[in-house]
Amino acid sequence: MPWGRKVMVVDMGNGKKAHGIRKKENFERELSTFFREAASVNHVFAGTSFLMQFFSFYEGMADGERSLCGETLSIWREICRIAKDNFLGEFDADLREKSVLTLSGLRGTVTRKMEVLTAYTDRFSLYEYILNRVEPRFEEEIILPEDDEAAREILRYIFMEKDNLLVNTRIQQMLSQLPVRMGRGKFEDLVRGGFENYNGMDTGAVDDFVYRILSVAGLYEPEGMGEYFPEFTHSLGILKETDLKQVQKEEYKEAQELFTRTAEAVRVLTDDYYSLMELINLLFAWLLNYPYADKDAVGETQELTPLLKELCEKGLAKREAEKFAAVSGECAALLQKTEGVLEEFTPKLQKAQAALSKFTGKEQESVQAMMLGQEYACLKTSVLLVGGSLFADLSEGGEPKTADRSYLKQAADSLMEKLLAAFSAQPAIMNRAMIAAVLGELPVFFGSQNEVMDYVRTSLAGCHEKAEKAAGIRLMRKLMEE
Repeated sequence: MPWGRKVMVVDMGNGKKAHGIRKKENFERELSTFFREAASVNHVFAGTSFLMQFFSFYEGMADGERSLCGETLSIWREICRIAKDNFLGEFDADLREKSVLTLSGLRGTVTRKMEVLTAYTDRFSLYEYILNRVEPRFEEEIILPEDDEAAREILRYIFMEKDNLLVNTRIQQMLSQLPVRMGRGKFEDLVRGGFENYNGMDTGAVDDFVYRILSVAGLYEPEGMGEYFPEFTHSLGILKETDLKQVQKEEYKEAQELFTRTAEAVRVLTDDYYSLMELINLLFAWLLNYPYADKDAVGETQELTPLLKELCEKGLAKREAEKFAAVSGECAALLQKTEGVLEEFTPKLQKAQAALSKFTGKEQESVQAMMLGQEYACLKTSVLLVGGSLFADLSEGGEPKTADRSYLKQAADSLMEKLLAAFSAQPAIMNRAMIAAVLGELPVFFGSQNEVMDYVRTSLAGCHEKAEKAAGIRLMRKLMEE
């Protein structure tokens, strides 16, 4: 609804309200008030969240639970430096601008590394699937339940709840774990059918679907895949050269140990980069809103200045024996000041974000005419930084395009070409791992409960390799116990 025609009221809490425009002449006063109050909410929420996570991250390093080195240590120190320079001294507009650019660069670096780590995770997950199904071969005796008994057990688990979302999740679990016995034609039909849900939707949703399929199939090649983390590439090469179909016990044991060791290294690095990205986003949002927040908001975060000061100093200090100094009791006690802050400000943040989402082209033009474009840009960017998507693209997106039948067919053809090419170049045991991973990512394609029952029974009855069947049943039982 255009400004001046309808009142937009956003209760920011503490009796404060940001109003839409009742009359055209009130536009500037009302909009400026809303922007200031939204920036104040962002400032307190992002600043408090940052300090809480900053403390937790540092405490993990001081306790030895987290160990940074190389690039992750450099990123950590850069975060400390930016926080120290911008929030422990006088406000400097030029320094803030430089720091914003630095944080934007750090986001790009971490995003690229996380894309590569995710690609490694997907590839190692395929080998985990294979190794799990090879392991029972080396048992003295494989004890299997009757197919019907196992099928009934699995089907009870899938349908024991009435929640359709939970049922669908369990169906996808089943597809990812039970033996895959499916022709390429049937598989292709299922993959192509998965595109039907995206007819008429934004092309970006289709692209995301393709990305997810390629990722779980281990076929997505992000920038830097051949450059970053060469030790993981080396481990993948060894696993690829191991003939897991005919592998002997000792060779299997070596492959399993290599997988376990490397997968843990990938997990640790992924956790470090993920946590660093959380800190970067929160510091970024805090810094963006700092100049526009009111005195009360700034004062609320300044009460925690001693906490920030000690953490930055310890984080930047030269370490002895590669250890970080323990956090002082006084520093830890200051965290009590954060109790209840996020609970209070989260609903305020959500209301401010909801109001911003209603700004259309007409409102945005008025914002620019009133010289509030920079403040508005900071608020929009903050929505992404403190939102649910940690790696959200902060750049301006173009006009969304609708995915028609032609776009869906082109995307499906390209995806199937890549999948079928991979199937032709690798062992059948890897093909089954890929198919299982893809099936677990597809929208549930069963039309009835009976179809699910038929699939489970066919999967078990059609698998004549006892080790593979045993592994699938055991992994399903493990999911049932969780």
